[in-house]
Amino acid sequence: MALSISAPTTTSSLLSPSVKAGTGWSSRSAKHASFSIRRTALTARAAAGNASASPVGEFVTELDAVAGFSEIVPDTVVFDDFEKFAPKAATVSSSLLLGIAGLPDTKFKSAIDTALADGECNALEKPEARMSCYLTKALANVGAELAHQVPGRVSTEIDARLAYDTQGIIQRVHELLNLYNQHDISSEHLLFKIPATWQGIEASRLLESEGIRTHLTFVYSFAQAAAAAQAGTSVVQIFVGRIRDWARNHSGDPEIDEALKKGEDPGLALVKKYMPIFTE
Repeated sequence: MALSISAPTTTSSLLSPSVKAGTGWSSRSAKHASFSIRRTALTARAAAGNASASPVGEFVTELDAVAGFSEIVPDTVVFDDFEKFAPKAATVSSSLLLGIAGLPDTKFKSAIDTALADGECNALEKPEARMSCYLTKALANVGAELAHQVPGRVSTEIDARLAYDTQGIIQRVHELLNLYNQHDISSEHLLFKIPATWQGIEASRLLESEGIRTHLTFVYSFAQAAAAAQAGTSVVQIFVGRIRDWARNHSGDPEIDEALKKGEDPGLALVKKYMPIFTE
């Protein structure tokens, strides 16, 4: 489970968590769902309180309960009926491309086929450079298809192999942005998903200074979260579930140990500690 927190876009603080559940809800093709909440902190708390007062019988599953006071956004487009359950926002990643490639009937398959047939990529001599070119163009092609269909932003994953290369991340973002522009997708409709290493956070700072919105992922500590806030990152994704899993089998981290002593979920405790500095 991950929680994505978006920077406020108005004078009031806005929450935008993204809860990815590996179990509990799925379609025949989808592996997980993403739940997005976008309302003021006060409204979200009030709605949560109202949800608990509703008759228990109204909520069949945890998903139903969350839907009672939030907006549900699927974290995949690999559905049998995309139009019937269209997402409000989207994330394009290598794992999504793999899912699409395994379903030849999906409408997004042609976007990948077009990337694989790209003459510029095929002309590259080194296999690694050729594969990197295919991946970049496939991400942009699928992302552009989604950007034409969702009202929210499309977040595009940056190759994890660049996680410790600030300039490499910036160059890849510019390459993707140029490809999106060729599809008539403006930067206002996009986010770029960057690993929250120190090099990634620095890349986020430099990109945000250019007006390019970034989405830092793999955040497991307050140091990472605080650095992301200082960098002006637009979205910070805290992996609540993975922090919880780590806490079950390890000890010695003062913040995790303190949260466990209070009976708190250590992942949610990090989110609680981080929210004030991100939304102020």
